[in-house]
Amino acid sequence: MRQPISKILLMISTLAWCHVPASQAAESLPEHAQSATRMTTAALAFIETLDEAERKATVLPLLGDKRTVWSNLPIIMVHPEGTLIGDMNDEQRLALHDLLRASMSSQGYAKASGIMRLDDLLYDIETRRLAADPERRDDPFRKAFVETRSSGNYAFAIFGDPNGGDWGWKLAGHHYAANFTVSDGRVAFTPMFVGSNPTVVESGPYAGWMAMPHEARRGFDFMLALTDAQQKTATIAETVADDVFEGPGRRASLAKFEGLKADELSVAQMRLLRALVDEYVRNVGNDAARAQLALIDESGWDELWFSWRGPVDLNGRFYFRVHGPRLLIEYNRQNETHDHSVMRDPRNDYGEDWLEHHYREYHPSLEEALETARQRARAAN
Repeated sequence: MRQPISKILLMISTLAWCHVPASQAAESLPEHAQSATRMTTAALAFIETLDEAERKATVLPLLGDKRTVWSNLPIIMVHPEGTLIGDMNDEQRLALHDLLRASMSSQGYAKASGIMRLDDLLYDIETRRLAADPERRDDPFRKAFVETRSSGNYAFAIFGDPNGGDWGWKLAGHHYAANFTVSDGRVAFTPMFVGSNPTVVESGPYAGWMAMPHEARRGFDFMLALTDAQQKTATIAETVADDVFEGPGRRASLAKFEGLKADELSVAQMRLLRALVDEYVRNVGNDAARAQLALIDESGWDELWFSWRGPVDLNGRFYFRVHGPRLLIEYNRQNETHDHSVMRDPRNDYGEDWLEHHYREYHPSLEEALETARQRARAAN
């Protein structure tokens, strides 16, 4: 019986691939990441949807410090640079999501979009909670605070000219902040902040839904795989800090490595550590993720350190960190319904190692942000 031509072609291509040496296959890959090309095309298409005034608000200088003003606080407290998604039209939102998908893996895009959708659910949750609280429901600050809970309150900005080779984009709001940089075909994607509130939706049609389903689990599984002696070395504090240490405006605040060094791990334990790192690095396009993992390879997986704070209880408050020359991951379980996490490259946040420009992050103090919020709430009422 004659085989369908499509099947014959598949057999030929499969045989041809099987006879290509691994080294030759690797050499046939493009020198520069395909992610950069896809991102640039999508960014230019987004810019085409903007009028002159919108471009002025959304397309900003590459080397200014506005790139590093980001926060997970509500926009009434810290207003991010760029244009709010809620102020975009449908064409612009569609183009924006094309850019997000061009920049991220399936898991990364699912997390980003899920975290933003959680804010719409959080609005409903906190609106009901405020209405049931007679002491606070008429407080203009509380009401204004709840109104910020929206997927529309994430701001997007492009930095530089995507046609010029070096450029970047930022999406920031509560609880997500992504900073992507393209330089000569290379892609940097740190810092990246992810968080969720609630961690798990407890009731209603979305009960059981999680925007960050594996970050906590990966760290917990690794901690459980350690021996008692290794756990003791990894645990650097019995209590948990209020937040991650290198969140917005606090980069390079961890001056030393702490906890358990990876050169003490077994093969099985190292496999779990790699799974934890993959959970963060592989949020982006495959070629950009592979390039970052290659940098970790170069600096040495044995040079990573793992530390833990708090009890080893998946349902309680805890914190863990993976820290090395080219990687920083922090996860903080704030309470049973709220978590924060951040990933950084200590040498190349914002692509500064490529751009030869060192950025100073800005983040207002909590007191300053609260006073700003109260002033805005009073002005709105």
